[in-house]
Amino acid sequence: MKKFFILDGNAYIHRAYHALPPLFTSNNQQINAVYGFVRLLFKIKSIFTPDYIAVCFDYPSKNFRHEIFKEYKANRKPLDEALISQMPLIRKAVDALNIYRVEIQGYEADDLIATIVKHNKENSVQTVIVTGDKDILQLIEDENVLVWNDSKGIMYDAKKVERKYGVKPNQLLDIFALSGDATDNVPGVKGIGEKTAVKLLKEYVSLKNILQNVGSIKGKIGKLLQHGKDNVELSKKLIELNFDVPLDYKLNDFENKDLDIDKAISFFEKYELKSFVDKLFRQK
Repeated sequence: MKKFFILDGNAYIHRAYHALPPLFTSNNQQINAVYGFVRLLFKIKSIFTPDYIAVCFDYPSKNFRHEIFKEYKANRKPLDEALISQMPLIRKAVDALNIYRVEIQGYEADDLIATIVKHNKENSVQTVIVTGDKDILQLIEDENVLVWNDSKGIMYDAKKVERKYGVKPNQLLDIFALSGDATDNVPGVKGIGEKTAVKLLKEYVSLKNILQNVGSIKGKIGKLLQHGKDNVELSKKLIELNFDVPLDYKLNDFENKDLDIDKAISFFEKYELKSFVDKLFRQK
């Protein structure tokens, strides 16, 4: 089975920026996120040699989830200017490495990934999603869809998800809807965390069944669910991934192409990424 690696671009821009110490060019352009991002791309290509590869980015504006809930992600702190300034450079880096990138107005990278996963399954292509975002774990399915968390060195399959969360990947959406997500300002049910959500799912199997039986759930948990029913339904809509983003591409567009070394060197020299320049000159 052919392998398709998809990198969650925004997730790893943030990880690279916060994980690495500041690094500057001679004209004072910060490039630590660019460096970390490119290093990961080289790592994927050299270790896994995928047949197809893509990077998906959030479109830099509000999306359909803000129409559902205007406070979506409202509590996030403004991004550092040093991070913002590197975002277009990372897109240029992806282009310089001959890697296909995808971003569509009105959608987040997770929705693009979900849509590509759906198409890959139709074409009998295995997908490996590269991200540290837990929401993406809900896409894992047998060996067809895996998630590689590079920073933790874990390749998640269905069994590893069950060991970590106590439920199957296709139950994670219900877990996250119940427990919410403070980072994205997804409310969930106030007072119910992941452990309690897992206990409820183990007993009732699905969120739909929990809500249908909420009147018979006794004690504090029952009261919390009764008061939070509207929030949990809203939360599920916010966390649920869109599998039908209108993407216009052919599978061959994502082929893991040979590097145009001169093109890549030109980019790395411009932004003074000497270690990558040296790496590529050794290949010439």
